[in-house]
Amino acid sequence: MVFRSTGSIAAAIARRSAVRRNRPATLVLLRHGQSVWNANPTFTGWCDAPLTARGVSEAKASGLLLRDRGFAPFDRAFTSTLQRAVRTCELALGGASGGSAAVTSIERAWELNERHYGLLQGRRKDDPLLAEKYGAEKIRSWRRDFDSAPPALFAGHEHYMPPPAPLTESLRQCQERVLSYWHSSILPALAPGQIVFVAAHSNTLRALIVHLDGVPVELVPFVRVPNGVPCVYHLDDTGRPVSPLLETEAGGSRGQWILSAENHARLRDKIGKSGSLVRSIFEAWDANGDGVLTYEEIARGLRELRGGDCVATGALATKILEGIAMDGKRTLDIDEFETSALETCRKFAPDLMENI
Repeated sequence: MVFRSTGSIAAAIARRSAVRRNRPATLVLLRHGQSVWNANPTFTGWCDAPLTARGVSEAKASGLLLRDRGFAPFDRAFTSTLQRAVRTCELALGGASGGSAAVTSIERAWELNERHYGLLQGRRKDDPLLAEKYGAEKIRSWRRDFDSAPPALFAGHEHYMPPPAPLTESLRQCQERVLSYWHSSILPALAPGQIVFVAAHSNTLRALIVHLDGVPVELVPFVRVPNGVPCVYHLDDTGRPVSPLLETEAGGSRGQWILSAENHARLRDKIGKSGSLVRSIFEAWDANGDGVLTYEEIARGLRELRGGDCVATGALATKILEGIAMDGKRTLDIDEFETSALETCRKFAPDLMENI
C-alpha cells in the first residue's frame, strides 16, 4: 500500500484542477425518460405526467452510461419544474455519481418546461375528433411549423394554469424563453472545464440544439430528440460548440449522442435516417476524443452492443468487429471507419442500410 502525504494529495488535486480548467466546457443534454403520456401518445406540454417504469429505467441507465463514459461528476444541473424531467434529472445524476449527490444543487426553471400545446394538451395525438375538427394538415402545422401555435387554453379549462404558464406556444415562442434562460443561467455556468447537465423535454432541448448547431428554420422539424439518450456538446469560452461537425438531415450537428446496448436501437429509429448514425457511433466510441479510433476502442464499443439482449445485434456486432479493415493501421479516422463499417453492413445486414 502506498501512502501519500497531505501535501502531495493537495498538489495532485491542484494539478487535476489546472488540467480541467484548460479543457472546454461540457454540456450534457438529456430528454426525460418515457412518461405515461408518451406511452399513450398524448399532447402533454405543461401537464405533469409521471414517468413509466420504462422511463425510470431509461433515466437510471443514462446516468450509469454517463458515469462509465467519464462525464461525472457534474458541477451544475438544470431541469424544468415538471416531474418527468425532475425525476429523470435526479435518477440520472444518482446513477452518474454511484448513488451519492452528484452536484450541490439542481436548479429548476419553468423556462425549461415543455412547449405549451394549448387546447391540444391532454388530447391523444391520434384522436379522430381532432382531425375531424381541425384537419390533419392544420394539426401537422401546429406540431412542426416554427411559427404556428395551437388554439389557446382559457381560464376554467381542466388543464389551465396561471402565469408564468402560457396559454399556447409556437416553436419560436418556446425557443425564445429557453434561450433567454440559456443566456441568463446556463451559459454562465459553462466555464472552461465545467460539466453541466440539463434534463428537460423534446422541444426545449430541440430549441437548444437548434441554437447550438445554427439549424435553419426550415430544417428544425428534422431535429429529433429521443427519450433517455444523452447528447454531449463541448463548448469554448464563448459558448460555441467545438466538437466535429457531423452531417445530419438538419444540416449538421456538433452534438455527440452517447450510445449503449440499451439505447442504440431507439437512437437509430429516431435519428438514424438522418444519415448520421455511423458518425455518431464514431463519436461515442472515440473515448479520448482524439478524432481516431483504435482497435481497442472499437472492440470496447462492440462489446457493449454484444452485451444487450438482442442476439441478432450481438451477432452483427461480432461480424462488424471481424470486418473492420485496419489493414495494419493503428487507428482509423472517421472517414475510414465509416467506409469500413458501411461495407461490413452491406455484406452482413443489407436490410439495415436504409437506416444508417
